[in-house]
Amino acid sequence: MWLLPVETAAQGNVAYDAFSPYSMYGVGNLEMQGNQNTLAMGGIAIGDRNNAIINWVNPAAVTARENKAFMLDFGVTQKNIFYVADASTSIEDTDSGRLSSVNNMFNIHHIVVSFPIIPTIAVKAGLMPYAATGYEFVSREYADNVLLEMGDVQYRKTGKGGIYQLVLGAGWQIIPSLSIGVDGIYYLGNTVHASATNFTTNSHYRTISRTWSSVSRGLGAKAGLQYTINLSKTMPLTIGATYKLGGAMGGDFSDVVLASTSTSVDTISSSLKPIDYKIPSEIGAGFTLRKTDVWMLGFDYTYQDWSKTVFDNAPGIDVVTRKAQSFRLGGEFIPGKYDIRHYGNRMTYRAGLYYNQGYIAVNGVPINSMGITFGASFPISTALATRLTSIAFSIDIGRTGTLASNLVKENYVKINVGLNMFDTWFHKSLYN
Repeated sequence: MWLLPVETAAQGNVAYDAFSPYSMYGVGNLEMQGNQNTLAMGGIAIGDRNNAIINWVNPAAVTARENKAFMLDFGVTQKNIFYVADASTSIEDTDSGRLSSVNNMFNIHHIVVSFPIIPTIAVKAGLMPYAATGYEFVSREYADNVLLEMGDVQYRKTGKGGIYQLVLGAGWQIIPSLSIGVDGIYYLGNTVHASATNFTTNSHYRTISRTWSSVSRGLGAKAGLQYTINLSKTMPLTIGATYKLGGAMGGDFSDVVLASTSTSVDTISSSLKPIDYKIPSEIGAGFTLRKTDVWMLGFDYTYQDWSKTVFDNAPGIDVVTRKAQSFRLGGEFIPGKYDIRHYGNRMTYRAGLYYNQGYIAVNGVPINSMGITFGASFPISTALATRLTSIAFSIDIGRTGTLASNLVKENYVKINVGLNMFDTWFHKSLYN
């Protein structure tokens, strides 16, 4: 039996990075990598070279910059998710034949800084999401024999947490057409799952609750390259590739079961064991074709084999890991980058689409997602030293899951807003 997540009003002030029934499995929901600029283009970034933004998806892209430029990217995210399930999966009655729910979340998404060491070498450091867990299910017992003996019985399942990436990387522009880069990655994970059976009207029964939590850490690395071919003086074609090494995750996993009343708490069982699983390696390739200062079109493909990574499955639900891959297409357009009279012409407009084959299958059904994206950048400065500073946003309208096999379909709208700060160090004015 599937239960839909409860609405935001039932969660108080709890801040979630994700809210999905599928996030209870594995490491949670994998986040699409990128900032508000690349996410507005369907997530394409492997072949993107843009001196106005920090592209952290390809480590080689950090060299696409001005020699004396300090850059900072800070973003927040707001997610709106609408859930639908077949009423036959629930013991609750509904006139429409469908169960539905809605949830809204807001949180910090990322912060990244980048600066040059010498004209051909630049570094970056940042914190960004990798996977997120968040869910809260509530149901009540409706069987007459149970109600007569035990009174009102409430079941609750919750989960919260995720994995973040702390990244430190550097890129080297070997020759004007070729750049390479390497990132060191430190994974930080902290996830708490809980379930409880509450006897709300009968004091003779104790509340039974189970909490299983993990604190995980791991090391990884990612290498990338970008090679540019000038088809003409104003039309570069950039080909990019990335390879992420698999990261072994370690840490502690605790599992505690309690029986409690209003005056006492007894520990039924308690265990602590080490965490031992691996985030698999990932390969990616992509390209962009750009008309300098006018438009850009690109495509990305990534592949990651999770089929050999084993997690503890939820009792009664068939969950298996599988090979994940994604296809992303997008681009941007600037009507008049140097138009000082019409502000709208200096804005950058972006759009894209994507299809992600997820890394898990539930009850034999792959959990995939697809969506369309769009967004824009608003320049906020005309001064020479800060002329590339902008505020940008992206909107992602998509769908995850399906109603097949008694599963849940999620329709979502995700909004990312961020500041791209650009400042030129050691700039000497020609005139006072």
